[in-house]
Amino acid sequence: MSHSFRFAEKAPKVFFVQDVLSYKDFEEVNDEFKPLNNHWSFTKSEQHGQSPVFGNLAESRGGLSLGDCQKFIEIGSKINLLSQKILGSPTQLVRINTNIQFTGQESNFHVDSSPEMRWWTFVLFANMSWSTEWGGELIINTSDHDYLGLPFLPNCGVLFDGSLPHKGSAPNRLCLNHRQSVAFSLQQL
Repeated sequence: MSHSFRFAEKAPKVFFVQDVLSYKDFEEVNDEFKPLNNHWSFTKSEQHGQSPVFGNLAESRGGLSLGDCQKFIEIGSKINLLSQKILGSPTQLVRINTNIQFTGQESNFHVDSSPEMRWWTFVLFANMSWSTEWGGELIINTSDHDYLGLPFLPNCGVLFDGSLPHKGSAPNRLCLNHRQSVAFSLQQL
C-alpha cells in the first residue's frame, strides 16, 4: 500500500506538507529521539565555521556524522523523493539536523544556505502528539517585513527555500513536553 501526502504552497517557495510519512516511519523517527533506543546525544551549540553548526545530531563516541544514523538517512531519502514531487525537479540530500526545544528556549532567525547554493530545507515536526495551544510554530521571513507562521503538527512538515530566514518557536508555558524536529537539507540539481 502506497503512502500519500498532501501539500499546499503557503507563500512563494514555502510548502506546508501533511501526512509526510507512514505511521511506521514516523514512529521510527520519534524513536530516534529516545536515549534508551540509541547512543546519540543531542547538542545545542554554535561552532562557527564548522558544518553542521546548529542543533545537530552528535555521535556520543566523538565527532559529528551524517553516516551513522541509518534511520534518519532512510527517512531523508523518502523526504528527498517527496520534495522532488513537490518541486518538480531533482534534489539531493546533503545534511540532516535535529532540534529539541523546551519551554522558553527560543531560537534566533537563521538561514540554512545562501541563494547561490540552491538548497531547500524540509523541517519534519517529529513529536507523536502535540496541541496547537502549546506553540512551537515555524516562523519564516518570506520577504522584507512579511512573516509566515506555520503550526507545529505531528507528521507534518514545511519545505522551503533554505536561504529564507526562519526559526522554530519554543513550546509555551502550557506545554509539559519538548518540541522535536528534523531538518533535511536538499540541494536542487
